Amino acid sequence: MHFNDIEEKSARPLGAELKENSTSFAVYAPKAEEAKLMLYGNQEDAPCDVIPMALGQDGVWSYEYPKRLEGLYYTYAFTYGGNTAEAVDVYAKAVGANGKRGCIIDFKKTDPDGWENESYVKLKSPADAVIYELSVRDFSSDPTGKIPAWERGKFTAFCETESRLPSGEPTCLGHLKKLGITHVQLMPVFDFEGVDELNPKRSYNWGYNPSNYNVPEGSYSADPSDPALRVKELKKLVKSLHEAGIGVVMDVVYNHTYRTEDSCLNLTYPGYYYRRWQDGSFSNGSGCGNELASEREQVRKYIIDSVLWWAREYKIDGFRFDLMALIDIDTLNLIEKRLHEINPSALVYGEGWTGGASALEYEKAAFKQNARYTPQYAYFNDNYRDAIKGDTFRDEDLGYISGNFHFRQSIITGLLGSAGWAGSPCQIINYCEVHDNLTLWDKLTLSVGCCHEEDRKKMARLAGALVLLAQGIPFIHAGQEFMRSKSLGDGKFDHNSYCSPDDVNGLKWYMLDPNRRESDYFAGLIAFRKAHPILRLRSFWDIEHASEVLNSPDGTVAIKLSGSEELLILINPVPRAKMFILPEGEWNLHVSDVKASTDPLATFCEGVVVPPISAMALVKKNM
Repeated sequence: MHFNDIEEKSARPLGAELKENSTSFAVYAPKAEEAKLMLYGNQEDAPCDVIPMALGQDGVWSYEYPKRLEGLYYTYAFTYGGNTAEAVDVYAKAVGANGKRGCIIDFKKTDPDGWENESYVKLKSPADAVIYELSVRDFSSDPTGKIPAWERGKFTAFCETESRLPSGEPTCLGHLKKLGITHVQLMPVFDFEGVDELNPKRSYNWGYNPSNYNVPEGSYSADPSDPALRVKELKKLVKSLHEAGIGVVMDVVYNHTYRTEDSCLNLTYPGYYYRRWQDGSFSNGSGCGNELASEREQVRKYIIDSVLWWAREYKIDGFRFDLMALIDIDTLNLIEKRLHEINPSALVYGEGWTGGASALEYEKAAFKQNARYTPQYAYFNDNYRDAIKGDTFRDEDLGYISGNFHFRQSIITGLLGSAGWAGSPCQIINYCEVHDNLTLWDKLTLSVGCCHEEDRKKMARLAGALVLLAQGIPFIHAGQEFMRSKSLGDGKFDHNSYCSPDDVNGLKWYMLDPNRRESDYFAGLIAFRKAHPILRLRSFWDIEHASEVLNSPDGTVAIKLSGSEELLILINPVPRAKMFILPEGEWNLHVSDVKASTDPLATFCEGVVVPPISAMALVKKNM
């Protein structure tokens, strides 16, 4: 079906709304020949009522039912070209099991105790954030996390505060608190396909299969058949993390849907929600069969409304946009403006690339090279990622930490936040691993497996230091701090574990004990970063005037930062100890090869020996 370029305009609220003595329904479908409201008493039976809706001049079909329909389910039936198809309301905010029907609930009844006093985690600057990427399911699916069996892989596992290994080491929420991160980035928690919510253990999926954008995923709920329970449980998760001083970032996938022709979006308004090439075929910049046409007025409204719904109703602290270059710049800037009116500290960032060719014009797309046009958004710094560990897509490639010292200048550039495409360090997400591709530990095993395990642990600690001592926003993949592996056995590792089982994806909390030193090192680095504002500068002008690259042995890096304090960052990736000449004065060591602390570990003057494959950070002693 084709539609003209002049869109009918609707600014009115859409979806189902429970009022004091009535229930209203509104859906945008200006080209439908007919629209009917289908009401159901439960999730399975035939409709108990079928009601014709009225089309307004704004292209919205609506109906006001003269009673409160709390607890009832509903869908819409649209007729195009004489053919009728039933669809879930694209604006549904509650659904039954597997998202087949919308449900009408009273959201006030889903608020946990004290929710009215819940507030966002505040930041003075995005550079103050330390982000930790995590899957709800992976967080607690492994039994060694010591979460009760009925809560493993569920939202409520985040409310368990006392889980520990037999050694006494905290797991799950206790580990996050000990680590000191500021924000958890939850991999998709909106309603997605790929997992049967009624039998979730039979399958696994990361969740990048959007189904109902405004609804929590049911497989993470204790009872996916209860539409209100999953809402309340996600709010409890947010509240628990907020009480721990940790913000919640949602990983959102507004670039495509799992289904195309038979998606609720396409059944509601065929052809409108998706980009197409001139020959009528779907543009597939997502690599998943379609991409949303964010530049169209009502699609833009839909995405903005969705983000604001999560921010307001669930107190979400930020949003990570998957394949952000498939979203147009104007839409992103409108999202940011409206979001920061609600929460000035909200984090907004994403992937500055696509998964394939897109019909969206390059100059309108949020590629990282266009970052200057979205000044409040941060972008993943894949250049720094590959400089640290080697080409992500070539297992055998070496990075700076594993022996390729040609990356020295790229490391200096990364430490000083000078990505070339960013307008400020606050636009840069520094990282070396994410859920995609090999974990860092597996990459090191395949690229330098001939090295002793202790040397590979040195490389992993050095990678952490390069991320957490760099200007910009640091990002850690869950388990990176204790050598997370996605082993398949027989020396093989999972490059793309999006549908691999829990025994591959689940966090192996028992690995904390043999890697306690590494985990504590990350915690120390985070605490040190928080204690020294000079590591979190907000402009390139500040960095330029505060930083100096010093002479250092071949292959190594020495950077001096000066301002309210003086700080040295010394990097030695070479498998031999190196002597660094220190600037005048006495220097307190805070980050060594094996320990990081806000308290001095030792004091040096004139020179210091940096051990093989390690970083050091020193702060000038006040005289």
